[in-house]
Amino acid sequence: MKVRTPMFTSTEDARSDLFLSAAVYLVGPVVIEILRNLLRLDRIPGMTTALFILMPLLTTAAVPMLLMRYRKESFGQYGYGAGLPPNFGIGLLLASPIIVASVLAVVVAGGDVLSAIGIAAVLGGGALQFVVRLLTWLGLGFLAVYATVKARDAFRSDYRTVRDEAIWLGRVLAGVAAVAVSIALLLTLPGQQGPFGGGLGVGPLVVLPLGVAGSVVLLVRTLRGPSATSRATMLTPVVLLALGPLQLSFNATALALGIWQATLYAGIGLIIGALQESRRSALAGLGLTLALALFTPL
Repeated sequence: MKVRTPMFTSTEDARSDLFLSAAVYLVGPVVIEILRNLLRLDRIPGMTTALFILMPLLTTAAVPMLLMRYRKESFGQYGYGAGLPPNFGIGLLLASPIIVASVLAVVVAGGDVLSAIGIAAVLGGGALQFVVRLLTWLGLGFLAVYATVKARDAFRSDYRTVRDEAIWLGRVLAGVAAVAVSIALLLTLPGQQGPFGGGLGVGPLVVLPLGVAGSVVLLVRTLRGPSATSRATMLTPVVLLALGPLQLSFNATALALGIWQATLYAGIGLIIGALQESRRSALAGLGLTLALALFTPL
């Protein structure tokens, strides 16, 4: 039996792997849509449904997995299988403030409470949408873990503690979110549709960022040991997850809401990156993203 030994990844190789994965995540949906129209894939029976289901994985996990196979890297090198079940439980715990905030945001917005629970879509006959939602979050979590690990080799910089970087990045994201919320509230017309159904107002826009902030505070309190990291490593999953949902617009309100949403995903990227750096286990991030998929409308 032939034993496959891991390949050494140089700084250049790590950067190319990271940039390729990020590029596919950011522009992959547009490219796939263009190819679908050019090749008229919708004419093939079942292709539309297949693309709808597989799109989240094609743009997040597919390229990292192919690169891992090419580099002869194992899942264990990225922390899968390390520390089960404690690390998985930590991820579930850190998701709890976001789950509570999601439910409160829907209630304040006057929307359907069940819409705050992702798994409730199955009960409402939306099984297909739930599968896509689940694959989206699991793919995002996998991509964030992969990007964090690759960033260790891709970027060389001064080392800091995970706690210090988590606090610094958390403050920056809180400031950006506060500005985005303020602008959105100043420019929003009364009765305009909000992100959770119902009207826009202080409640829906403020509650969810507070939930993410609560998860970051809880994260800082659960960090253990003098874990070393670099600013570039911690920034990588933050920036990557922020750019995904960000949509540029000439409409000031739409732009502010886009930045607001980007800060939410950036906060989740911060949590996943800090967990990966402090615990060297991807299972904590897996628990977090699974809980978000099951119990929030994000």
